[in-house]
Amino acid sequence: MKFIKLLLIVATVSVTTLLSCKKSGANSDFDKSYNAWLAYKAKVNDTYAYIAIKGDQSTVYSETTIKVVQGNISARDFFNYEYKYTAGNNTPTKVLTVEWHETSNNIGTHGTDAADLFTLDDIYYKAQNIWLKADNSKNVVTFESNNNGMISVAGYTPNTCKSDCFIGINIKSITN
Repeated sequence: MKFIKLLLIVATVSVTTLLSCKKSGANSDFDKSYNAWLAYKAKVNDTYAYIAIKGDQSTVYSETTIKVVQGNISARDFFNYEYKYTAGNNTPTKVLTVEWHETSNNIGTHGTDAADLFTLDDIYYKAQNIWLKADNSKNVVTFESNNNGMISVAGYTPNTCKSDCFIGINIKSITN
């Protein structure tokens, strides 16, 4: 009888402990996305491009294409658009206002309007160690993996924000 009681206590404690623990890292959305990234990275020999977007796509919107060759950033292209509205027309016209191209010879020389010079390895690191660790009681933390399982959105928005306060990255596409 004592053995059965002891067995029940051990089983109860074990089940309670297992249920109270977070899912293991291998099951999290971030880890699934990171594993998809590692598989893709190996497939394309760490050579790819991604497009990071900023703005609300109703007034001002930008796209930055970062090109990476064997793990090193080789080029950055920037396009900034404004949406112009005309009287009597609810559909805006997208107007290109700024455009530039950087190569490995002049990378990082055009200021801070474009997306930062990060590889996807850098982005996954920042997502895991900074953006997704924001205080949930003070921020809305967001992670999405809509680029064939790879990262598409990672970051946070302070609860007190009224407009366009997202801190993190929004990736439109990842290609090789």
